[in-house]
Amino acid sequence: MINFTLPDGREYKITNAVFDYNGTLAEDGVIAGEIKELLEKVGEVARVTVLTADTFGLARTQLESVAGVQLHIINKGEEAAQKRDFVRACGADTTICFGNGANDRAMFAEALLAVGVIGPEGAYQPTLAQADIVVTNPKDALLLLLKPGRLVATLRI
Repeated sequence: MINFTLPDGREYKITNAVFDYNGTLAEDGVIAGEIKELLEKVGEVARVTVLTADTFGLARTQLESVAGVQLHIINKGEEAAQKRDFVRACGADTTICFGNGANDRAMFAEALLAVGVIGPEGAYQPTLAQADIVVTNPKDALLLLLKPGRLVATLRI
């Protein structure tokens, strides 16, 4: 669990970290080795799930060796609703989610915290507008969870 309190007294208890795959963690369907290592570290402090429609068909092979990460391949069509429903089922009030695409917007609206990731594949602007935090690469996204002081610094009022 990741716990932190903002100076204004708001408390956060994060037990679930839900990630979109393509454009968020992976570029052209491939995850860099450093990102895999960071995912494993996050898996030691939170339940990590990767949700994807698996556009490139590589998610399973890319993640099979990453300890502590659950892969959930969603059906093509209604991806946004499936992601939203997954976050609800996890417990939206203890879930932080990460994404970049149009189909991530609904889960952003549900989760306790939402992090938009703008990488080489770009990001859907309305999804970014729904985010609490925006970063420019998956490493920085994962480090928010491993160094929660960064969350405090960004979210403080």
